[in-house]
Amino acid sequence: MITPPLLNHYQAWLDDFTRINLAHGLCQPEIKHWHKLTMTTCRPLNGLASSLVIPHFLLSVTQTPVTDNPTGQTQITKYADYPLLPGILLSECARQGLLSLTKQLKSAFWLNTAFGMRESLTLLCWCELAKDSDASEWCIPCLQPEELQQWICDSQEKHPGLSRLTGAYLHAIKPY
Repeated sequence: MITPPLLNHYQAWLDDFTRINLAHGLCQPEIKHWHKLTMTTCRPLNGLASSLVIPHFLLSVTQTPVTDNPTGQTQITKYADYPLLPGILLSECARQGLLSLTKQLKSAFWLNTAFGMRESLTLLCWCELAKDSDASEWCIPCLQPEELQQWICDSQEKHPGLSRLTGAYLHAIKPY
């Protein structure tokens, strides 16, 4: 199987950030397990199929297949101001043409800096994109941090297993 250049690019970028975080004790060694990317398909705009780079562990929640045939636009866009999975999600949203969602995510990331909020929102958003929800209509509410956390928890219930995986992922990103 030939790995598409888009996936190779994102995986190398994620691996670099992961190595740095591990070297500085900013996450647990098992983070490497969580930072494997794959491609699946989604229909973000106008119902047209497109490839979506997604963390491999989310496939069990989204029930979407792995694809090695990129469809749609494969132009690489990078949001380097957000490392690790949030940066890759922002890059994927921009690549998919979901500029409103990209702006909402950046705003939510900036306003909610408590441990795990950014990552929880990132994983939830990826599940929504992969499950073919209409991403152009998906709206992240402007809430206080406690209210946003509750909204995330409520929204995770639509994706069986996501809450458990998010908790395990948050454990892996804790400094040791």
